[in-house]
Amino acid sequence: MKKEVRILILEDVPADAELMEHELHKGGIEFSAKRVETKETFLKELKDFAPDLILADLTLPTFSGIAALAIVQERYPDIPFIFVSGTIGEELAIETLKRGAADYVLKDRLSRLVPAVNRTLREAEERVNLKRAEEEREKLIHELQEALAKVKTLSGMLPICASCKKIRDDKGYWNQMEAYIRDHSEAEFSHSICPDCKKKLYGDV
Repeated sequence: MKKEVRILILEDVPADAELMEHELHKGGIEFSAKRVETKETFLKELKDFAPDLILADLTLPTFSGIAALAIVQERYPDIPFIFVSGTIGEELAIETLKRGAADYVLKDRLSRLVPAVNRTLREAEERVNLKRAEEEREKLIHELQEALAKVKTLSGMLPICASCKKIRDDKGYWNQMEAYIRDHSEAEFSHSICPDCKKKLYGDV
């Protein structure tokens, strides 16, 4: 977990936001926080403040937590979102979780806030690490596929001249055997003279 967590609080009652911050301080969470209460300021701080976590009331005078969650899910799906509300029924609580919220905490039970925040941040970090591992895995697979594509192999029947030993390629051109094998495999050549050719060329010298 990061040493200091940036928390964006969507709340129209300053005293309620202060109670949340007090509870987080009491729980030993190191954080910096910004409070917003309108859609315009919420959008601005999502970009400028770049929060690691969002705590949001369900209803505000000109905005709603549900609308805020929809924005975050569309634009910043990796930012965890916790509802902190005065009243939230079971059906609505389930609906918020289905829509992507990480948790919900009732304002009259703020003792649940710190455990909820710690768990949510831990899960978010695990998701980031898993995503990074998946990206590394995809990168490795791509590199291996590229390396495999560069491996050249010879297979099948090769048309070869019975006299000069040139090989005919698939375009109908005759190539020196050495050049053809070099271009179609990973083989390299070193040159020497076999005993039979040595005797034929130089006799018993």
